[in-house]
Amino acid sequence: MSFYGKNITVDGLVCGVLMRGAENGEYALVFEREHASLEQIEAVNWARPEVWCRREADRILPAGCGFRVQRITYDSGLRAYTVTIRVMEQYLGDVTGYQAQVSELAGQVQAAQARDAALEAAYKEGVEGNG
Repeated sequence: MSFYGKNITVDGLVCGVLMRGAENGEYALVFEREHASLEQIEAVNWARPEVWCRREADRILPAGCGFRVQRITYDSGLRAYTVTIRVMEQYLGDVTGYQAQVSELAGQVQAAQARDAALEAAYKEGVEGNG
């Protein structure tokens, strides 16, 4: 019998509870033994877990982040594993399009700077030639 329900899954494993940890960037997930074994929990791709939540209130993990497992504990009274994770890094997705834009804009800046330098040199030449 489940104490927590089936409103959250992590890589397909039913997670009973998902909550913020004691420190910033830390989270705790509770997996009941009837829904997940230690081997299944350890096999989760924590670097990029696929998390599904039925309720909006359960969506507390930051999107696009990878995590590292800090510890896994077992409570025999609750018959549940608690997995404590910490944010490892954030995935920004495919940024190649943005990199091309940055390169193009950098080229435009260099061209504008060269044009400004040429105009300044022509101005100085004109002022000194008329003086």
